[in-house]
Amino acid sequence: MSAHEGTPAPGDPDGTLAALAAHGPRYRLGLGAPPPGEPGWLAADRLLDPHGPELSRLLDTEHRGSGHRTAHAAALTLAAVYAGRVTAAAVLHWALTGRVLDVRPGNVLVRPDPGHGIAGVRLRTFRVLDAAPDGGAATVHDTVLTAHLLPLADALRQRTRAGLRQLRGGVAHGCATALGASRADPAPLARRWADFLDGAPGGLAALGDVATVTRQDGTRRLVYLRRTCCLFYTSAEAVRCASCCLTSVDERLAAYARRA
Repeated sequence: MSAHEGTPAPGDPDGTLAALAAHGPRYRLGLGAPPPGEPGWLAADRLLDPHGPELSRLLDTEHRGSGHRTAHAAALTLAAVYAGRVTAAAVLHWALTGRVLDVRPGNVLVRPDPGHGIAGVRLRTFRVLDAAPDGGAATVHDTVLTAHLLPLADALRQRTRAGLRQLRGGVAHGCATALGASRADPAPLARRWADFLDGAPGGLAALGDVATVTRQDGTRRLVYLRRTCCLFYTSAEAVRCASCCLTSVDERLAAYARRA
């Protein structure tokens, strides 16, 4: 089978989704059709149309919720929060196991958060894609980046004229956060991040670095240091994100270390 041919399985037969959810809320994936009484779900493949109503709804929800002054600033924030939530479980699962969940847009539903970001993610079908002999890096690139996040960045670029390099910086930030937000050992995660960047499309390797910090409780976490700006400081919160490239590296590392 190719990297795009997986074997569908009914439900979650080996507890993969439950194990991922144990790493934190951002890794929680629903399965199948949304339950009754949960409106607002969007088909991820429809978000790739720069002029479609689904992308309009997602972008407008983020624009209103974050209080950004411009649509292009909302698009930059959206690229980062989308990548840090919608495909996060797949990136972490690949890093830990070498297996790639099918998060191609045709298999994904997303629910915008009226406040900010993504409130929920669902897979239409649980499917693990066959990994290439390189430890799955090519498969995760094809599934997460080439099929999903980079086309979304392109659509946001066409829709809002936000800078493509900045949008891709958000993609890189979100993918790195998928590793750093977990409770897993940061040392092997850093090595897997290097594997992820090796040959990654979109020039992601040039858009930031990872580092390891020790928090006040003694735990160690992988953190991302951006080289592009998401303009979140122009939102209603009027604060720089923790990874903001307008803040010095030393200040960012110190702020990450102070986190609980």
